[in-house]
This record gives sequence, C-alpha cells and structure tokens, in this order.
Amino acid sequence: MKLKDRSAGDVFSVVEAWCSRHHQILIGSIMVLFSIFSLLLFNLRVSEGGDDSTYIIRAVNFINNGTYPSFQGPLYPLFLSLLVGLFGIKLGLLKLSSFVLMLVGIWCTFRVFKERINYTLLFSTLLISSLSSFYIYFSSQTYSEALFILIQIPVFAFVFRLIDDASDQWAWKPLILLSLTIVAGYLTRTVGVGALIAVLLFMTISKRWKEMGVLLISCAGILFLFILIKQAIWSNGWFDGGQASTLLYKHPYQLDQGKETLSGFISRFIDNSNLYLSKHFLHMIGLKDVAVKSTNGLITLVLYVLFLGGSYRAFKRNKYILFTAIYVATMLGITFIVLQKLWDQYRLIVPFFSMMLLVVLYGLFQLAEISKSKMVQRLVLGLVLFSAGSVFSHSVSEVDLLTLRKNLRGDLYEGYTDDWRNYLSMAEYVGKELPEQAYVAVRKPNMARIYANGKKFYGIYRYDTDDPDELLKRLKERQVSHVIMASLRKNPAINNGQTINTIQRYLYIISQKYPLVFKLEHQIGTSEPAYLFRVDYDAAKIGE
Repeated sequence: MKLKDRSAGDVFSVVEAWCSRHHQILIGSIMVLFSIFSLLLFNLRVSEGGDDSTYIIRAVNFINNGTYPSFQGPLYPLFLSLLVGLFGIKLGLLKLSSFVLMLVGIWCTFRVFKERINYTLLFSTLLISSLSSFYIYFSSQTYSEALFILIQIPVFAFVFRLIDDASDQWAWKPLILLSLTIVAGYLTRTVGVGALIAVLLFMTISKRWKEMGVLLISCAGILFLFILIKQAIWSNGWFDGGQASTLLYKHPYQLDQGKETLSGFISRFIDNSNLYLSKHFLHMIGLKDVAVKSTNGLITLVLYVLFLGGSYRAFKRNKYILFTAIYVATMLGITFIVLQKLWDQYRLIVPFFSMMLLVVLYGLFQLAEISKSKMVQRLVLGLVLFSAGSVFSHSVSEVDLLTLRKNLRGDLYEGYTDDWRNYLSMAEYVGKELPEQAYVAVRKPNMARIYANGKKFYGIYRYDTDDPDELLKRLKERQVSHVIMASLRKNPAINNGQTINTIQRYLYIISQKYPLVFKLEHQIGTSEPAYLFRVDYDAAKIGE
C-alpha cells in the first residue's frame, strides 16, 4: 500500500516530484537546521518549573540509594541514572542526551513514514516542527518528552508493518516488540497507555482480532512482570498513585474541593481544546503571536474540522495517516479530559506535536486536492512556507549568544532573573560553606540540590496548621538546621514585589511567638534577595 495517496493537482505533483528526487538532501538539511538551532538555543540552566531537576534527583537517588523513582514515570529517571552513574551530575551531558534523542527521533520519523505518505506532507511536518523553538526547547531539557518522542516511533513502525502485511498470516515477534514499546511508553509518561488504546482501535477497524488478543495478553504480561520485579525488589506497593491520584479532583492542590463531576470533565475537554489548539498549537507553528495568550473557539473548531476531515479521507485512502489520526486523537483526548485546566502547559502536547501537525496538514492538502484549484494548492503551500518562515524567525529571535557563551564558560546563573540567581547562588553557598550535617529547608529542594553539588535539602511546599509550636516541632523532628528564604516571583515575567511566600509565612508564624528563633547568617543580593537563617531551637525552649 505504498504511495496510493499522491495528489493529482499539477502544483502538488510538481512539488512532490521535486521532494522525491531530493529527499535525502531535504532530510539531511532539516536535521542540520534542527542541530544548529538546538545548539544556538541550548539551555544549560535548570528550568524554573522544577520537573527537570526532579527527574535528575530521582536518578541520583536510584544510583546512590537504590530508591525506586516513583510518582512520575520511572523509565526516564532510570535512563538518566545510567548517565549519572557513569559521569555524575553533569548537567550539560544530561541535557545533551535529550538533543540526541530528539535528533534520532527526527530521523526515525522520516524512515518510518518514508514512501508511506507524500514527501511534501512529510517534509512540511518535519521542517515546521524542527524549526519551532517551542519544540527545540526540549532538546536541552531533562524532561521526559525527548525520550517519549523517540519511544513512540516504534509503535508506528510496528503498526505500519501490520498494514503492509495484508495477508492473514501474522507473526508474534513484532507484536511482542510492539507490546514492549507500548509498556515502555506508559512507564515513561502515564499518557502512554493511550498508545495501546489507539492500536486496539485501529485493529478493531481493520478486524485484526488475533493480533488484538496477542497484543492485550503480551502487554498485560510484560507490565505484570515489571510490577512483580519492582515489588520483589522495592516492596513499595503494586501500583504508584503518584500524580495520577490528583487528576480525579477538581483542583490538584486543593483536594477539599472534591472530585470532578461528569459535566466537569466535559468542561475540561472544551477548555483544554481551546487552550492547547487555538493558543499553544498556533504558537508552536508560528501562526499566532506568542504574546497573545487568548483562546478562540472558532479556530479550535476549524482545527477539529481539518483533523476530522483528514481522518475521514485517510480512512478511505491512507491507513498510515488513519492510524496517526487515531493515535493523536487518543492522546489528546486523554490529555484534554484528564488534566485540569489550570496546568495550561504546552509541553503536555509536545510529544504529539509533529503527529498533530501531520494530520492537520493532511486535511489541508486533501481539501486543496478536492477543490482541484491550482490557486488553493498554492495557498496551502504558501501557508506551509509562511509557517516555516514564522517559526524560523521566532527561533532566531530567541537566540541569546551572550547568555549561551557565559553558560558554556561556567556561569550557570546567567539567564536567570535576580530572584532565581540569588536563590540558586544561596544553594551553592550552602553546599560549599555549611558543614555536611547541616540540613536546610527550602521551597525548591531538587533545584537547590543540583546547584549544591548533590547536598540534600528539606522541601517545604505547604502546611496545614497555623500553630507555631507545631511548625517549629516539624523542623526539629526533621533535624532542620537552616532555612533559605528566597524572593521567587509569583509572576516570573514581572518583579512587582509579589513572591511565592510559603517559606515567609511559615517563618512569620513561628517568629510571632518566638522572635529569636531564626538568626540571619547570610544574604545574597539586594534586589530580590535570598536569606539564610539558622534555626536556634534553644531560643524557643522547644521540647521543654
């Protein structure tokens, strides 16, 4: 079933013939462009969000203490632990691994879709995604996106192999490998379970009943074996609730609001569709100014129409696109229904970005083909070029050679705003100047640990009492000797005096009763400073 989907129009045919003749040069050029921009936009700093540092610390804990990396998907911390075990916490090297994963992902995507869909469609998709700074950003981050992007590609490869084999004969080995890939994706990101759902839906449409049975049994068997081994080694429960346990609630941090209702899940789907399609997706393809944060229901509807229209045409003309559409619909459906609206992070759709773009462009190309108008075909190709030019321009504008040069020379604070620079500098000071037995409480412990050369910190994220004796008792029971009070902005873009004040409020409650408990030992910065306090328990006569 190779290339049955060639566009009939003259304009498309000419472009397709040119892309076919030069496909090796084109994929090489795309990979070179991605590599150049990945280097120019390479970010050697730990992100303020904190998830990347959390992955690193879980890898460190696995290597040093044998602690199983629960809560988030375990596979990515286990992958990082290989590098940490060999080289230590080398931030640049860990980040470079993401670039390698994504670069290999581009090549593998090309190989899997080559000669199964039109070259014009394939190269349009790869060019736009590879030039988008939103996508490139993850080539220098220790987030799980890069690994997941690569892991999901074999799912397409094995399903496409089933499509190519139109006979009633079936081989069990590819299905076992497909099962391994699906389970690996699930263990990287929980949403990876959608790959199994997508494959089962496609097999149902294709009436591949035997393969469905083998796939279900093998996925269940592989996952059960993994859980059995995990339980035997760590004895930490059969299943990890982790982040997933908060998704059924209306608010992930205010569980007292109760669990979500059916109408609430429907509202999530609608709200998230608008957020991730009419805002984030358009930002990523350069068709919306990044400064514009508004959503647009009409644009969301248009994108859904293009997606559904392309899926319908693919059902009749191209099974490879059809499976891609089913996969994207499943992954986005899970994301839009399960996640609370407040997350609003484009990284949540990054692993599926290229596939989303491919199906939407396919819908546009099919619309142009149906019109049989050369002008419409030129407009569609012009839109592709405009999108590529727009993301290219935005990526160029994001390049900061001065910061990159200073980062490469060892100044890992360049590029941070003053609040983060001072906080992380204080963490480094703690790692160098305080005795080994000192145990310091902070708001962002994993980030602090990386800049303190692996020194452990105690994290204070929230508290459930205003009793000063109880709050001080908690510090004493955990043998906290110091506290860092930073000035981290609530709005990262503006220094308006409003800060994340969890630590401030914690210390304030205690100091109202015991004003001499906290002794200022060190300060870094005058604008948005960070303070280091020593906890003097004797001043409160705690425990007497």
